[in-house]
Amino acid sequence: MRARYLPLALLLAFLAFWLYAWMAAPDILYGDAGEFQFTLPLAGVSHPTGYPLFHGLGWIWERGFQGNPARGANLFSALWGGVAVGMAYLLSAEALERLLARMAWPGGTRWLALITTLLFALNPTLWALSVQAEVYTMQVALMAAFLAAVLAAGRRRDPWPLWPAALLLGLGLAHHLTILFLIPGALLFLWLTQPRALRPRAMLRLLPWVLTPLLLYLYIPWRAGASPWLFPHLTPDEVLPLFDHSPLGVLRFILGIGFASALGTVSLPARLAQAGQLYLAHFTEIGLGVAGLGLVALVIEGAWPLLILTGTSFLLLQLFNLLYGIGDIATYYLPLYLLVTLWLGLGLAYVVEGLTRLTSPRWRRYGLLVLVLALWIPWQVLPPQRAQWDRREDRAPRARWEGILAQPLDPHGILVSNDRDEMVPLIYLQQIEHRATGMLGLFPRIAATPEWADLNGTLKQALATTRPVYLIKPMPGIEALYRVRPVGGDVFQVLGPQRPPAQNYEAPYTSALRWLGVTWSGPVEPGATLTITLYWRAVQQPPQVWHSFLHLTDPSGDKVAQAQDHRPGGDYMPSPLWRPGDVIVDSFQLPLPAEMPPGEYTLLAGFYDPTTGQRVAPPLEVAILRR
Repeated sequence: MRARYLPLALLLAFLAFWLYAWMAAPDILYGDAGEFQFTLPLAGVSHPTGYPLFHGLGWIWERGFQGNPARGANLFSALWGGVAVGMAYLLSAEALERLLARMAWPGGTRWLALITTLLFALNPTLWALSVQAEVYTMQVALMAAFLAAVLAAGRRRDPWPLWPAALLLGLGLAHHLTILFLIPGALLFLWLTQPRALRPRAMLRLLPWVLTPLLLYLYIPWRAGASPWLFPHLTPDEVLPLFDHSPLGVLRFILGIGFASALGTVSLPARLAQAGQLYLAHFTEIGLGVAGLGLVALVIEGAWPLLILTGTSFLLLQLFNLLYGIGDIATYYLPLYLLVTLWLGLGLAYVVEGLTRLTSPRWRRYGLLVLVLALWIPWQVLPPQRAQWDRREDRAPRARWEGILAQPLDPHGILVSNDRDEMVPLIYLQQIEHRATGMLGLFPRIAATPEWADLNGTLKQALATTRPVYLIKPMPGIEALYRVRPVGGDVFQVLGPQRPPAQNYEAPYTSALRWLGVTWSGPVEPGATLTITLYWRAVQQPPQVWHSFLHLTDPSGDKVAQAQDHRPGGDYMPSPLWRPGDVIVDSFQLPLPAEMPPGEYTLLAGFYDPTTGQRVAPPLEVAILRR
């Protein structure tokens, strides 16, 4: 890489780091960010793939933030956000130098690279990830450095040695495996520019630079035993192992095999629409148009190696994002935004060049005004996302958990949420601040076994320990399967599963459900409202979400009243989560008609598919009301 570009790259990196650090969150956070806030200072192991380079360097960084490790972890991400900006400048300069040399405008490289880098520094996703503890800023920094090193190695007159690119590749693999998608484009680029570098002997000399950083993965089995959150105690004698120390288990952890099930599980049209929305939200139509012009410029000017390097990398990364069905897939677009921003910079160069050709070369310097106007793009896309990049006052996780722990909870209780991200701050409070150390936080999919697959299974496992079990937030619908009582604030104690009624009929309804009985309260009088409670027992796990209904018919069989249809279990405990043996309690408010002649009225109940309206079985007669 050209030494003349390094001073400005360092300055931009420092300024970006200062900006991100100023906006960084001051305290504990939810989710992965909250996890890294205790794994970094404790040199622990996080979720797969483990990120050993991130944790090793992060542990060293945290030595300066022992008074507030959470803040230190956030600033570590800001640091790498700054490094990413500096590397983006070097990458832009290397790429623009090639294009501008073909357009006889080498003097514009610094200015164009500066504007391109500013656009990337103000990218909403980069900014949002730089103000909280995350791995993606280091990931995009290493990717940008690798691409810049490959570009430098492709010079024909003064080629940069390939070992820096090989070393950066190895370090990238020791951090985030998505850098693999840059390798095909890099090999094709070198095949077109420096074919000698691909000779077998030359490649063998590079292997140690790639493979040596992979030894960092020995950190995973070494520090797993010192990470107590990977081995939570359900009871004093029962441990829930979340890490497999066997060689195969460690390999599966490093490769993230547990996430492989998310590949190919999404609707491709929906993902394509999502991708389009993300690019528009980050670049606007004008920005995407200029980026497209940058691609056209590479074709017209014959910069095929640069087009193949960036285009192949973009296509492979985008294909992976389209197929990978995880909830936070938007963060995986950060390297793609880097490439689009690079093309946008190339497009700006071509805009200025086009204006120059239409006027006169002496007007070229005024074309820089076009580049300054490009900064209009961030001011269009940043304000709507301010909550993501301005985290200076984000103390909500701390306030919420202080409220939870202020309730009269058993010191050895189990705290349950349906969301792993909400539970992460508890581990920080336990491991860093040594509070609530006797409690245990559980959530669905904490372990990759069927009994932990959902909230129902998680509650069953928690209750089986005989320890007091609490919900850390209201979860309407859980009372359909479990008896709960409020403790204080938003905390509820789970007393146990629902019980069948005193009169138990065990009448078959479908292959999945049996009807157990019914209770009601209220007078059977015109205009009154009855509270009707139906009891069911699951004998199989229902295959889909069901809604329930309750109708009242007169002696002639005509419907005269009905309760409001609803989903038993609500959003937290819908029918696909019911397991054999579960008792389901389903309550209705039934308004009786204002005119109700004396006679016998029949209550009919059942379930139906809300998407089609088709009943799962004929209505079941559950009671006779006499007026």
